[in-house]
Amino acid sequence: MKRPTLTDVALAAGVSRSAAARALLGTGGEHVRISAATRQRIERAARRLRYSPNRLAQQLRGVSSKTIGIILDSVNLPVMTQRLWALEAAAHRHGYRLLVGQTHGQEEALREYAGDFSGRAVEAVLCLFDLAPGRDERARAGFGKYRKVIFHGRAAWPGGYCARVDTEAAIRASVDHLAARGKTAPALCLWNCARDEILSLRKRAFAAQTARHRMKAAIWDAAAESETPTPEGLDRGIDFMIHRRRADSILATNDVWAAQFILRLQKRGLRIPEDVAVIGYDNLDIAQVVSPALTTIDQCHEEYARSALDLVLALASGRRIPAPQRVRTTAPRLIIRASA
Repeated sequence: MKRPTLTDVALAAGVSRSAAARALLGTGGEHVRISAATRQRIERAARRLRYSPNRLAQQLRGVSSKTIGIILDSVNLPVMTQRLWALEAAAHRHGYRLLVGQTHGQEEALREYAGDFSGRAVEAVLCLFDLAPGRDERARAGFGKYRKVIFHGRAAWPGGYCARVDTEAAIRASVDHLAARGKTAPALCLWNCARDEILSLRKRAFAAQTARHRMKAAIWDAAAESETPTPEGLDRGIDFMIHRRRADSILATNDVWAAQFILRLQKRGLRIPEDVAVIGYDNLDIAQVVSPALTTIDQCHEEYARSALDLVLALASGRRIPAPQRVRTTAPRLIIRASA
């Protein structure tokens, strides 16, 4: 079927093409004025014909593409998916569409996406992959002079833009909660500090907050090859944290590790949370399936998406953004359930 055009909508509504453009695209010049009733008639005709703007044609005329580039991480897909859903919903409310790619920050992939997004005149690019050693250098090389990029966690170059979740606040809230429940010897489990820079933030915040509470704390780095735990890795963690360091609670690297810890601790005859409390991270669906239900950190993806999109719209406007406003921070929430 022939794609309906703006002219088709104008004819169906009984108005000029300029009036239809004003109502549906916001173009046509300030001299074109339409009443509220006329706008409604044009919008009804557009819905009846299933009209949608030709974005490519608009770009060729210099009109905003109303498009955002998104680069997801190729690991931790459950969290990436939740962020993407929240961003799509927030973008849709503002009339924006997403172009999505995926990489773990490889330089060549970033270069290809930068070229593709630039060629399609996207308003800005959101890089949602977590911090990793060497990422800054790869990002600078991959994006080159393209600077309309918003990173997750922190900017890859001075004066850049980023949207972040307050990781340190999440750890402080978890430690405070354990202290309030009478736990005195918490342990922090990290899947691999050498491969995930955000884990270093958790490590520092954990050490500082347990010191404030005068807790006997332990930190275990699994040095795992993947964020998905193995039975052997879980057993090594339990042997170190529970049996060697006498921990009475575990802050797991994510919800999958936390759920697996609960199952393996129970098989060893330990009660959750009486003997060992367990706190996860990410608030995935599994948190409410495991028994007892998992206390965990919710990264508040909807709030994150609104904050990040606000930064995108500020970039798209072309106005200068002061340095303090180039970093948008979302506060996480501790979701308390039976495991802690």
